[in-house]
Amino acid sequence: MHKVENLDSHTQALMESLHTSPLLVSSLTEAVCFDRGKLSQENGIPNLNYAQKLGHLYEDALEYLLKSSSGINLLEKSIQIFNENKITLGELDYILTDRVTGETVHLELAVKFYLIKYQDGEPTYPGPDPRDNWLNKLHRLKEHQLKLTQSPAAKKLLLEDYDISEITPQQLIYGKLFDHYLSEHHPIPPAMNPACQRGVWKYLSEWQRDSGSDSKEITIIPKHLWSVQVDGLLHTLPTVTRENFTEEAAQRCAMIWDEPTCSTQFIAPDTWG
Repeated sequence: MHKVENLDSHTQALMESLHTSPLLVSSLTEAVCFDRGKLSQENGIPNLNYAQKLGHLYEDALEYLLKSSSGINLLEKSIQIFNENKITLGELDYILTDRVTGETVHLELAVKFYLIKYQDGEPTYPGPDPRDNWLNKLHRLKEHQLKLTQSPAAKKLLLEDYDISEITPQQLIYGKLFDHYLSEHHPIPPAMNPACQRGVWKYLSEWQRDSGSDSKEITIIPKHLWSVQVDGLLHTLPTVTRENFTEEAAQRCAMIWDEPTCSTQFIAPDTWG
């Protein structure tokens, strides 16, 4: 991991993005978006562990907001559901109660990134790991994750351990969608928010060709800021030499700040996809 200066400012920006950044996914038939107006940050900012995976980082950040919000009673986080054979069926991210309405909510959280790539003239939506795909993720979300509380095992656990007989699934899905920088079409993937955050992506060789050799230092966007507006954080971001960046970007996807366009760019290895 590249050395990052002033993580407190990154934490503050990340927490603000949980409140205000455009969501990647609109309300679904299976689960509406959780009302972020109910979230508050009454206890300052948390001390987050940036060494963990991005999904766990976001889980901790949202947990902090839920616990800080006077109108919410967070009952439990990360509840494993097992069947009678002790096989894991899945996990419930959060169980909470709205203190105002009395409603009990199963809240699913995700932070995802997808690139639009055309195959045979049709758009596909792979992630930085091309084995991840938005259509597959959407199917699992709608048919499994958001319906998990309807399973006999989950119903039994919720009733016995929490005295919950009725529960409403809701979701918050953050992230960003990237169009290839030469694409003339900007489709909206199924169920995604038309106003979601969008950016551009390039293969590494395309970036090398277009950026020229004058770029001596490359400003890296750490993964925990991939879905955060970084304009005000540029002085805190790590930089590497062009040579080092090229070596790293040949192995894994990266996001950088492009000074000529004053925007971020997502760079994929030439072997990606």
